[in-house]
Amino acid sequence: MPINLSAYIPNFHKNHLEIIDSTFKNSGFECYLVGGSVRDLVMKKIPKEYDLTTNAEPKQVKKLFRTVIDTGIEHGTVTIVIDKVNYEVTTYRIDKDYTDGRRPGHVEFGTTLHEDLKRRDFTMNALAFDLQSEELIDDHKGLVDIENQTIRTIGNPIQRFSEDGLRPIRALRFASTLNFTIEEETKKAIHLTKHITQKISLERFQDEILKSFVGENPAKMIQLLAEENIFQIFLPSIPKDLKPNETILYKLNQIPNDLVGFQLAFAFYSILPSLTLKELETHLRTLKFSGQNIKDSILFFDLLTKWNQIANTNSFATYTIKKDYLAPVKRHFLNRYELNQNFFKKLKPIFGDQIESMITIWEENPPLLLSDLALNGNHLSENFPNLPKTKFGEVLNQLLDIVLQTPKENEYLRLIQHTADFINKLSK
Repeated sequence: MPINLSAYIPNFHKNHLEIIDSTFKNSGFECYLVGGSVRDLVMKKIPKEYDLTTNAEPKQVKKLFRTVIDTGIEHGTVTIVIDKVNYEVTTYRIDKDYTDGRRPGHVEFGTTLHEDLKRRDFTMNALAFDLQSEELIDDHKGLVDIENQTIRTIGNPIQRFSEDGLRPIRALRFASTLNFTIEEETKKAIHLTKHITQKISLERFQDEILKSFVGENPAKMIQLLAEENIFQIFLPSIPKDLKPNETILYKLNQIPNDLVGFQLAFAFYSILPSLTLKELETHLRTLKFSGQNIKDSILFFDLLTKWNQIANTNSFATYTIKKDYLAPVKRHFLNRYELNQNFFKKLKPIFGDQIESMITIWEENPPLLLSDLALNGNHLSENFPNLPKTKFGEVLNQLLDIVLQTPKENEYLRLIQHTADFINKLSK
C-alpha cells in the first residue's frame, strides 16, 4: 500500500534515515521504519524518535556503521548514532519462552518482517514503512484501529499481557497520550493479568507515568490507573476503589510538563487529598521518583492543601499570601528558575484568578525571606553582644513577621529598634 508518509519527517531526520536505509539495502539487507514512529506519521504527527527493523544481525549492523552502541544486543537491538542523534535498530526476531512476565527467555533472529510484526504489542504499533518505496505494511489492521482510535493487542490480549506485564500500563498510557479507547477484550485482560503486571519494576511503572505527563491529557492516565486499581499493585497501603476528584484532576492538564513535581502533586491530591506530606513522600520514594521531583511535589501538595482550605473562606489577606505562598515558592525555586510573571502564571491551576493579584504583590518585590531582611545575624552580634546566639533565629523570624506585614519597616535602624524592643521584653 503506497503512502506518502515521508512528507511528515523533518529533513534533518529524513537525511539520516535515508543514509541508514540505503546502507542496509546496498549491502543486501532489508530495512523498515517501524512501530510508534510509523503510527505517529499515519496520524500526521512528527515522531519524537525513529526506530527501524532489519534482517541484519547486530554484528552485521556494527560492521556497516561507524558509531553503533550495544543498547540491547542480547535482544537484537543496537543504536546507530549519526550527528549525535540516536536511531534504534532491532533485528527481525521471534520472542520465545516468556517466564517472568517481563522479557522473553530467548530470541531467535533471521525471521521475516511479517514474523517480527507478530511479536509486537498493539496493532497500531505493528506498522512498518519502507522509506525507499514508501510502502506501508499493515498485517494486523493497525490502520483501521488508528482510524477508529482503538487500542487492541495483536492476538489474544491475555497472552500478550502475560508475556510482558508492562503492556497493560502501556495500553493505559497510549489511551491517555493518544486519546484512544481500549478495546473491550483488551481492557478485560488488564484485570485478568494483574499478577503479571505486579512483576514489573517500579522504575518501568514510574516511566509510563512520566511519559503520560508529556502528553496533552495526563489526567486520563491517572483516571485510568485509578479505575483499573493499578496504583494498589505498587502502593498496596493505599485504599481500593479510588475515586478521583475530577475538578482537581483535570486541572492536571493545565500544568506545564516542565514542572513534574507540580503534576505529581495534582495527581495524588486528586485521588488521595488527605495524605500527609510524609505519606506523599513515602509513596513517591516507593515509586522511585527523583529526589527533586519529590521535593517539588511536597511543596505543591502543601500549597494546594492550604489554598483549598482558605479558598472556601475567601481569606486572601496580603500577609497570608506573602507568608504562606509567595515565600515558600521563592525559597524553593529561587536558585532554579527566574521567578517572574511567566513562572507564576504556571501556578494558576492552584490559585485560579487570584494568581493575578499574587503577581501584583510579587512585582512590588516585598521582603519574604530572612535573607531579604536589612539586618542579619552579624548585625545582631555587633549591636547586641549579650544576646545569646540561640535567640538569633527567634529574633530574626519576629523581624521577618513585622516586615511581611509592613514592608517599609525593612530598614536597618528600624529593625535595630524592633530588636531592642524584643530584647527588653525577653529580659522582663
